[in-house]
Amino acid sequence: MGSVLDGVRVLDLSWGVAGPITGMLLADHGADVVKVEPPGGDPFRGSPGYDVWLRGRRSVVLDLKAADDRDRFLTLADDADVVLEAFSPGTMARLGLAADTLLARNPRLVVCSITGYGPHAGHRDRPAYEALVAARLGILDVQRSTDGGAVPHMHGEEPYLPDLEIPPGMEPGAPREGPIFTYTPWLSMGAAFLASTGINAALFAREHTGRGQHVETSLLQAALSGTASKWQRVGRPDAVGYRSWVYDRRAPKGFFQCSDGRWIQQWVPNPGFVLSSAAGDTLAERRDVRNAREDPDRVGPDPESIVILAHYFPQLAEAVARFPSDEWVSVAAQAGVPLQPVRTPEEALADPALLAEQAVVEVDHPEHGPLRQAGILYGLSRTPGKVRRPVPRVGEHTGGVLADGLAAAGSPARAGAAPSPAPAPAASRRASLEGITVLDLGFAVAGPFGTQLLADLGANVIKVNAWRDPWWHAQHIAYGANRGKRSVGIDLKTPDGLAVLHRLVASADVVHSNMRRGALARLKCDEDSLREVNPNVIYCHTRGFDRGPRSNSPGNDQTGSSLAGVTWEDGGCWDGGRPFWSLTSLGDTGNGFFSAIGVIQALYHRARTGEAQSVDTSILNAGLLVASMAAVKADGTALPRPRLDRMQLGLGPLYRLYETGDGWACVAALTGPHRDALAAATGLDVDRLDAARLEPWFRARPGAEVFATLDSAGVPIELCDEDFGRRIFDDPEMDAHKLVVHQRHPKLGSFEHFGKTIHLSDTPQHIWGPPPVCGQHTREIMREHGLDDTDIDKLVAARVVFEEHWVE
Repeated sequence: MGSVLDGVRVLDLSWGVAGPITGMLLADHGADVVKVEPPGGDPFRGSPGYDVWLRGRRSVVLDLKAADDRDRFLTLADDADVVLEAFSPGTMARLGLAADTLLARNPRLVVCSITGYGPHAGHRDRPAYEALVAARLGILDVQRSTDGGAVPHMHGEEPYLPDLEIPPGMEPGAPREGPIFTYTPWLSMGAAFLASTGINAALFAREHTGRGQHVETSLLQAALSGTASKWQRVGRPDAVGYRSWVYDRRAPKGFFQCSDGRWIQQWVPNPGFVLSSAAGDTLAERRDVRNAREDPDRVGPDPESIVILAHYFPQLAEAVARFPSDEWVSVAAQAGVPLQPVRTPEEALADPALLAEQAVVEVDHPEHGPLRQAGILYGLSRTPGKVRRPVPRVGEHTGGVLADGLAAAGSPARAGAAPSPAPAPAASRRASLEGITVLDLGFAVAGPFGTQLLADLGANVIKVNAWRDPWWHAQHIAYGANRGKRSVGIDLKTPDGLAVLHRLVASADVVHSNMRRGALARLKCDEDSLREVNPNVIYCHTRGFDRGPRSNSPGNDQTGSSLAGVTWEDGGCWDGGRPFWSLTSLGDTGNGFFSAIGVIQALYHRARTGEAQSVDTSILNAGLLVASMAAVKADGTALPRPRLDRMQLGLGPLYRLYETGDGWACVAALTGPHRDALAAATGLDVDRLDAARLEPWFRARPGAEVFATLDSAGVPIELCDEDFGRRIFDDPEMDAHKLVVHQRHPKLGSFEHFGKTIHLSDTPQHIWGPPPVCGQHTREIMREHGLDDTDIDKLVAARVVFEEHWVE
């Protein structure tokens, strides 16, 4: 059984984080990825993650500054399907390898470029180290958040409940003021997801147009995507249900330490479950509650609920501390309460359930021997992924690859042998997924974010809403995952409602859901039932955890990230810190990315073979990718990697945050010349550049002076900008490049949100509209599927379907 990208040739010029991960994901699903390295090899070899991310490739060494080697690369590119690069803007053009040049020679080629800031002139030429981009764009401040959270901050309002006093230990993050440095390179991870999505969309579009194109994304666009539920500006922020406490700086994130010293995460905190379970001498579920939405102790999303959390937090911490973590996990599983242990990444890599489904695999490494690492992280039923090769040695395949390239150059069948004939007008597409219909049966974020990505790429996404949905869809968090869709309101628990759904399924290309399998089966919305209606449909199911012992447990971003080891790493727990859930986490949204990538690949396979299949993803697997810098040798020892300190300041004195006289700065002096420049600018000996000596120098100067001094000396530096997100909707450059959108919403009035996260030169993204009101398009959609107004009126009267249902 082959993989979906068998036969696709990729030339990988990238380095850093985003590009290598993108190449790994392509290789895992069948692409022949050739890493093109400079003499001496990729300078990032030896960095954390490279022993995982470079797997599945062949390696060639070419000096692209030399004419002969540049010509050899062009010969290879003439026969390639994808060129992946992550150089600074303008570098490819200076090398004579600009996208236009490559596409003129090979019109079917997909060229993907990943940069720090994309086309934004105000940032484009700044150094693109992950932490520096995160500082400049305010992401390190997003991690800390503000009192009141995202909504009052974005609208320039005073926080609600400004005088609220919270108990010690409730506020997440290190016990200090200022932004938070996370271990996870969130923006680079997001850019990898965006690049993978764009490349696969371009390959699918090529099946219809015959043309390749230039795909571009950036860490800036990953920041916009990662703040989808936070960086919004609306006309009526006081609309019923819009605000929540979740991103409030003061709000707890469900972490509690147990009697065995281990941490658990219980999200959303449920005082009734915790306190009743711990009420006796033994731990046991003592309530008869099996439906979370009917739980009288459920904490609601409204901002005032933070008062309840503050009241209960000391009691919850004391109750949890009476019993060991494994007992809490067991009782929660019996009760159907979302609660999981906080694990290290190495513990996640030893999980038998993840090994059984190949989400964790063991791959031979040329230096370290067998390495246990993150494996195949999303599944396609008929074209499964597979790790095909270990990490290559530098230049290991140069001779063979170049010989193959010369042979292909003499073949008339090679991709770039002649310009592709002009496609017929019908082959032109306004967007990559134009003509594709997707039914979204999902809820919360993990499912709907994936279909939002498909909508941005041109799919006709129909959101199937239930009567209960408006309370969720009114929240700003939901607004970050549902734009570009139309909504139909259906009661799927009724036979007539199911019949209406079947009408939609019969003409759909994709059905997408993140309900648990038991619920899907009860509703007769499982794959087997819907494939009887439409055998040609792509069925995508996203889940919380593994298919083993946790398969029936409720899952969410927070608990999935804890199981994967992400919250351990980001909290500096190796140094004694507390687990930390990032406010730009890629658990839910990473799962959404995996589902979108898998769906696009399944559509690509169907376009080539006529064969449908299913797609399977999980929140936990998204966490495994985020934590994929970890790897474990056969003897159980972990490969060394930097450790975040407990105060969440950085990964050592030369890559970290420093407090200035009036704010915070971030430094990335990671090379010899940069260290020398930092020493000269601060008057310190280059061998004595430790935090204790550098901190006084920074604190003695205002941020503007610190920046001017170090930047002019050639030290990579940025100031932390906590207000960056508040300015994006008034930035002419953001508008000019369609990085933000300005729309109208029926309930919120103006709705301003992030715009294009991927630039595709031939089949561009389109942000079709704002998030819908539940049931807003019911009549329109049902008419399209053969029902007249008389039929629709009867269904509305019987409450089988509904129109424009909202919270009041």
